[in-house]
Amino acid sequence: MNLSHFVALTIFALIVSTVFALITKNEPKEQFRYGVFVFLSFVAVAFAVGWLMYPLPL
Repeated sequence: MNLSHFVALTIFALIVSTVFALITKNEPKEQFRYGVFVFLSFVAVAFAVGWLMYPLPL
């Protein structure tokens, strides 16, 4: 199975955001909102870091 970086990032962000939401919030509505917030934050930060690193030579 060959995953792209984006798919691996999405799976990781989904799992981590779910765990964070379940262990930090008590109400299901709060858990959902926090989980979505953390998931979107992971993806946004990954895009920002990737965009900043793109012009760097490798």
